[in-house]
Amino acid sequence: MTLPHPSVTPDGADVLHNTSMLQMIPSLTDRNTAEFFSTLEWVGSLGNWSKPQMLVIAKLKLEGRVRQFFEASLATVSDVNYDKFKEAIVNHFREEKSFSFDFAKFSSAHQMEQESVKDFSVRIEGLAHRCLNNHLENGENISDSFRARLLLSRFVSGLKQSIKAQVVVANPSDFKTKKFKWICLLIKLFWRGNDCAVSGRCLQ
Repeated sequence: MTLPHPSVTPDGADVLHNTSMLQMIPSLTDRNTAEFFSTLEWVGSLGNWSKPQMLVIAKLKLEGRVRQFFEASLATVSDVNYDKFKEAIVNHFREEKSFSFDFAKFSSAHQMEQESVKDFSVRIEGLAHRCLNNHLENGENISDSFRARLLLSRFVSGLKQSIKAQVVVANPSDFKTKKFKWICLLIKLFWRGNDCAVSGRCLQ
């Protein structure tokens, strides 16, 4: 890619030198945001590029979802300098990856072989909090009923098969053992007092 050589950029940068080094800069995508800026700054230090010049280069390297994010959030902001540009993009896509990772852990959680029902319930609720609460933005909210249904569904689905087979066909009021009484209590907490039996109908 060859950049134009304006005499002065809007931010007061001089003519870009060492343009042959541009081939060392990768495209900026949602998969390499941190690595992109590390590479850009390293090459920029070798090429003696200023931050306003690196901002121009970064904008020209935008691709895919990062370009969409820029056009929707930053393109019309007049005072975006290199540092603000970098911070906005890195933070946005780092948070997105973190949510994907946390939600994947929650949605695939299963009771481990030596893990008690109580311990599994604590772990699954912790995972739910991390993926549902920690990633909410300002003004966003999840209803208690939806959160309870999602948590109950994942909890029952993640139980050991020998336990789950009995839970999904029984009425919680019929549970006699200590283990099943504990499950009954958890179901009441997760279901916010709903009295229905734990069946396929409840978990839909």
